[in-house]
Amino acid sequence: MKLPIGWLKELLDYECPPRELADKLTMAGLEVEEIMQLEDETVFDVKVTPNRGDWLSVLGVAREAAPLVDGTLKMPDPIIEGASPAAGESISIDIEDPDLCCRYVGAVVRGVQVKPSPGWMQSRLTAAGMRPINNIVDATNYVMLELGQPLHAFDLSLLHNSHIIVRRARAGEKIISLDGSPRDLTEDMLVIADSDRPVAIAGVMGGLDSEINEQTKDVVIEAANFAGTSIRRTSKKLGLVTEASYRFERGVDPSIAKKAALRAAELICEIAGGEAAQGTVDAYPCVKEPRQIKARPERANAVLGIELTPQSMAQHLNALQIETSLEDGLLVSMVPTCRPDVVSEIDLIEEIGRASGYENLPLTLPKARTKGMDSKEGLFRDRIRRILMSCGAQETLTHSLVDSNLSELCGCDESMIRLRNTLTEEIDSLRVRLVPNLLGVIERNQTHEINDVCIFEVGKVYFRTPEGVIDEKLAIAGAMSGNLWRNSWNLSSEALDADFFLCKGTIENLLDALGIKSVQFAPTEDTFLHPTRCAKILVDGVEIGVLGEVAPGMLEAFDVKGRSQVYELDFNALMGCVPDTLTYHHVPKYPALRMHMAVVVSDEVKYEQLQQVIAQSGEGFIEKTELLDVYRGEQVGTGRTSLTISMVFRSRERTLTDEEVNSVLDNVKKALSRNLAAGFR
Repeated sequence: MKLPIGWLKELLDYECPPRELADKLTMAGLEVEEIMQLEDETVFDVKVTPNRGDWLSVLGVAREAAPLVDGTLKMPDPIIEGASPAAGESISIDIEDPDLCCRYVGAVVRGVQVKPSPGWMQSRLTAAGMRPINNIVDATNYVMLELGQPLHAFDLSLLHNSHIIVRRARAGEKIISLDGSPRDLTEDMLVIADSDRPVAIAGVMGGLDSEINEQTKDVVIEAANFAGTSIRRTSKKLGLVTEASYRFERGVDPSIAKKAALRAAELICEIAGGEAAQGTVDAYPCVKEPRQIKARPERANAVLGIELTPQSMAQHLNALQIETSLEDGLLVSMVPTCRPDVVSEIDLIEEIGRASGYENLPLTLPKARTKGMDSKEGLFRDRIRRILMSCGAQETLTHSLVDSNLSELCGCDESMIRLRNTLTEEIDSLRVRLVPNLLGVIERNQTHEINDVCIFEVGKVYFRTPEGVIDEKLAIAGAMSGNLWRNSWNLSSEALDADFFLCKGTIENLLDALGIKSVQFAPTEDTFLHPTRCAKILVDGVEIGVLGEVAPGMLEAFDVKGRSQVYELDFNALMGCVPDTLTYHHVPKYPALRMHMAVVVSDEVKYEQLQQVIAQSGEGFIEKTELLDVYRGEQVGTGRTSLTISMVFRSRERTLTDEEVNSVLDNVKKALSRNLAAGFR
C-alpha cells in the first residue's frame, strides 16, 4: 500500500522525520519497504500483513503510529446538514443473508454534477496508487484510502424501485461488471441487487448497468461490511481482485461504515455540488461488539522475557486504542471491532511486545528440553540424496502443481486430482508422478544448450485411490540425458550417451549402498516408457519401482531431444526393504582366480538366468560374474547368442588349487547344459 505522508499528517499531529517514522513503523510490524518522492510528496510503500486489514488505510496507519511518535490522533468528523426528504424516503435496504453481510449503510446525495475531480484529490489518489476517474467515484476511493471502508456509488435512477437487496446470487444469473466483462454468478456468491436483477458483485466490483455516468444526478453511496471468506471465494472464482476485495478479505471494521458513508457524502457535496439527504439508511442485523479479553501480566513477562509492570502494560494497550484496565491483578481489555486479529491472551501479549518495542526484547535462546532429531523418513531421504549425488546426479525441486495434460499423457488421468481454484489455465492439477516434471527440467536445459543432464528428485505425489479417497506418498525419481564425459577423446559420443544400462546401474548402486539384496529386473509395461527398453524393479518379488527409456511419443510431447532414461521408486516400499542391520566381511586375504567362459544359448535365455545357474552350481566359490561380450552371427547359428562371462573364484578359508577351480567350472558347465541347453565355444 502506498501512503502519502502529507495525508497522514492530516490525521496525526506529530513531529518526526520520514526516515525515523519508517524505522519505527517497521519495528512495530508495519514494514516500510520503500520511501519514494513523488513531486512534492513523500510516499511510503508499506507491506501489510494478511491479518492486519486495519492497516490498509491512512487512519489505520495513523492509529498505529500515534504511540510510536507521541502523536495526537485526529479522527475525521464529517459535518453534513442534510436536506429533506430523508435518505430513507429515497431508498430501502433489505439484507437477506446476514451471515455474509452484517451491515449495510446507504447515503443519498441529490443534484450532483459528474465531472473530473479537483487537482488536489487527483494528486493524492495518484500518489496512493489509484487512477482518478470522476469526482463521484474518486470521492468513494478517497474515503476508502482514508478510513479503510470500501465504498460504491450507484446512480439512483438506475436502481429499479429504489430498492437495494443484499442476497446470494440465483442460479443462472449474470452481470456485466464495471470493466465491461460478462460474469457468470453462482449461488454461493453474494450480490447487491435491486428489485429485478443484480447490480453489483458484493465487495468486489459494481455492475455496468448502475454505474455513475455523465447524466447521473442522484447518487446512492454504499458502505457495507461483508464476510471476508465469501469475498475471497468470489474473487478467486471470478479471477477478479480489486482494492475493495483486497480489504474485505483481510477484515474491515463494521463500526466505521456509517462514518465512511457520511464522509463520502460530505466530499461529494463539496466537489460535485450536490446536496445530501438527511441521515442514512442503516441495516445492521448482526451488531459487532468490542471483544473482552483477559491477560495475566506474569504470563506476558514470561513470554516476552522482560519485566514490565501491569500498569505499563495497560498503558501500552491503551495507546493502541485497546481500552484496558486492571482488575484483580488481570489485564481486562475491550478490543475494538477494528482489530479482529486480537482474539486471545497471546494476541494481547503480542500487542504489549510491539508497543514496548521489539528492539527492547532481550536476545535469549529458549531452553531445549528434548534433543532434536529428524524423523525416520527424513533421515532415509537424506541417505537417498547422498547416494544418488555420489552417482553423479544433481538434486532438483519441481512444483507440485502441474498441467493436467501431463497426467493424461502418463495414463494417470483416473487418479489425477484437479484443483477447484486454479492459479492459471495450465496449472490445474496435482502431480501424480515425478518423472514428467524431470523431463520438463531436461527440456528447459536443452533450450539453453545444456544437453548433458543427470538429475533426481525426492518429493510427494498426489493421487485418487480407486475408492475415491485423495491420498499422497513420497516418491523417488531420476532422469538422465546426454553423456557423462563430454570431453572424452578416446570414446565416441554414442558410447557415452546415457542408456538403459546406465540407468539400471544407478539403481543397482543405490540398492547396493542401502544393503538391499535379492534384486531382480523384469519386463513391464508403462505408458511413459519404451515398450522394449523398460523394466520393473523387484526386491524379494515385490515391485518397488520402474526404470527405462522414455517412449518416443513422450519425448516428442515434452519437446525433448535425443534419448532420455528415467526411473521412479516408491519411497516407503524402498525404505521397507532396507535391512535393519548390515553384515560386513573382512577384506579377503586369499588370492582370486579369474576365468572366462563363452556360453552359447538360445536368444530367449536371459542373462539373469545364466547368473542364477552359475551361482547355484558354483559351490560357493564363485565370488562374482560379469558379462564381457555378446556375439550373434553365423558361427553360433540362427536364434543363438554367445555370451562371454568373466568369473572370479575365491575362498575365504584357503587358497584354491587349479584342480578345485576346474572341478567347479565343470559343474557350472554341466548345470548350464542341463538347465539352459547351453553350448560352449
